[in-house]
Amino acid sequence: MISIVNSSNSQNIQRNLTDQIKKITEASERLSSGKRVNSAADDPGLIVSISKLNAKISSISQGLINGFQAISLTQSAESGLSEINDLLSMIRALAVEGTDSTLTDADRTTLQVEIDAYLKEIDTITTSTKFDNIILLDGSTATAKFTIGDNENSPLSIELVNSDSVALNLSATSGVSEFTSGRVTGFNYNSANLAVNDILINGENALASTLNTNLSSGNNTAAALETAINANTVTHGATSTAFNSLTSSVISNLNMSDTFTVNSNTISIQTNLENLVTEINQEASGVIAVLNSDNSITLSNTTGNDIVIGGNAPTNAGFTSGTYLGYLKLVNNDGTFVKIEANTLANGYTSNQGNIDDLARFGFNEVDSSTQISSDIVSTNALTASHDIKINDTAVGASTNSSAAAKAVSINAISATTNVTASGNNLVTITVNNSQASSAASNISINGNAINFSSASTLSSTITAINNAAIGDIVASANTDGNLQLLSSSGADIIIANSSAGTYFTGHTDTTGATISTASSVTFKGQLQLTHSSTDTIKISGDDVNEIGMQAQASTSSPSAGSTISVSSASNASSALTKIDTAINTIANTRAKFGSAENRIEHRMNVLTNVKISSTSRLSKIEDADFALETAKFTKSQIISKAATSMLAQSNANNEVLLRLIS
Repeated sequence: MISIVNSSNSQNIQRNLTDQIKKITEASERLSSGKRVNSAADDPGLIVSISKLNAKISSISQGLINGFQAISLTQSAESGLSEINDLLSMIRALAVEGTDSTLTDADRTTLQVEIDAYLKEIDTITTSTKFDNIILLDGSTATAKFTIGDNENSPLSIELVNSDSVALNLSATSGVSEFTSGRVTGFNYNSANLAVNDILINGENALASTLNTNLSSGNNTAAALETAINANTVTHGATSTAFNSLTSSVISNLNMSDTFTVNSNTISIQTNLENLVTEINQEASGVIAVLNSDNSITLSNTTGNDIVIGGNAPTNAGFTSGTYLGYLKLVNNDGTFVKIEANTLANGYTSNQGNIDDLARFGFNEVDSSTQISSDIVSTNALTASHDIKINDTAVGASTNSSAAAKAVSINAISATTNVTASGNNLVTITVNNSQASSAASNISINGNAINFSSASTLSSTITAINNAAIGDIVASANTDGNLQLLSSSGADIIIANSSAGTYFTGHTDTTGATISTASSVTFKGQLQLTHSSTDTIKISGDDVNEIGMQAQASTSSPSAGSTISVSSASNASSALTKIDTAINTIANTRAKFGSAENRIEHRMNVLTNVKISSTSRLSKIEDADFALETAKFTKSQIISKAATSMLAQSNANNEVLLRLIS
């Protein structure tokens, strides 16, 4: 049948032509984009995988960029550290030059100026070494974090170390410019002279001449000691200032029943504190009175002369009768740390010329150039809650026993508040007569451990016998003079019981170098050393500081930064070398940290690159078009579409037959 309303042949041809045009369009899109999947409709089952892979690859690409940023940061930091290392090398060379004892004061001043300039340049480098807006070497930022990967488990932290001159312990933002002693002790130096080098300040003789006058109580001791110290300022570089201060107890209600005296001047009866202060200032010579906010009264002077309280009823005014000696302040003229110590073997000198007791009479503890304070022998009493001992204004608690080791534990218990740590030490030096070893036999015990010396014919065998006994942390050794040494590095007591005293162990000295007589039993107490964790000030106060072998002592900090290394003398320059070498090692270690961080980053980036290649390859297999296949499909669809177009034209030509039938 010939139909013109429903021409199925034409419709079939049109449908086939439409299909081929669609296939041509799809093939054209894939060939032009290079992708097999251009929309979710192309392959709904894989669109999620494709999206995830694209996100992963994009994140990895950003992670690699972060890695390059991190490497740039480490390289910037390492470059700054390299410059600091060069400056430290130059500072060290100057310090070595400063060890030359032939240098003049002018030469040393020039060296110090150059060293200080290099230290300032180190600080400039630490603040100017930046990555974007992050300062890398001044400690203002602790870490730099980078995500070098594609998830939350990929962070990498780079530690940024403070490398300025303060952190390197070559300068101090709060350098100790002034030490204040405890109250000085009166002593008759006429009967026991103090030699010029018994006490050393900054490694030099404290005095210019032997001190041989009577400075017992009542002879203005502090003022005299100030004069003696300042007579040798040109050598040791420090200036002393004497002063005195005495504060009364708190007076709730003034009720004077009688007069009293200040420096032999009578103070009349007063009815209120304000009038009492006025009366003292008018009548008493050599002091200034001030009324404090807590209703106590402070008497002071700037001469260091004694303050003498007496008369009928000083307790009514809060004072106790007595002669109160003054205090000393000690400051280095060049602003560096003050170092004051006794001239002893324990402090590295050639003999026990002086003794720590000499220093204690001046009101000072042993203080070295990094604000470490050494005590005298600790007391034989254990610390209790009733003892008034404070470190940096924090009370020290009770100790388990009286040894320096136990007292160090008590001080360390408050270190979080004080920033001060304590360590103990006990060293006993013994003269041994080995010819009496057989008579000594087992008659000698150390800390309750009997030791058989009967076959100890030499010092070496004596040492072996003691060490074999394993007595706590006590270690026996020989010193350079051929004497026996017993050392407890914790500061434990060393007790020597000797029923044949003086025959085998013929003599001994304690850790301060003081000679101790032989006896049937001798207990040697140790010393303490206090160290501030930030090389800052250590204040020791309280009425019972003698229990830890200390003098009450305070110090004042300078508000400006300054060098803590000095070439003002050959010995100071030698000491500076140790600090500089430590700083060089610190910078080297910091550079190593940045170097290792850079290597870690590169290894992580290598892994990321491999993961990116793998992910890209996987995505390619899922998403990319097969050009050969798509080209074949495109060509096939083009041929078929052309044929369909021709057939559609042929189908349309059938209409001519219908027109002929009609005509």
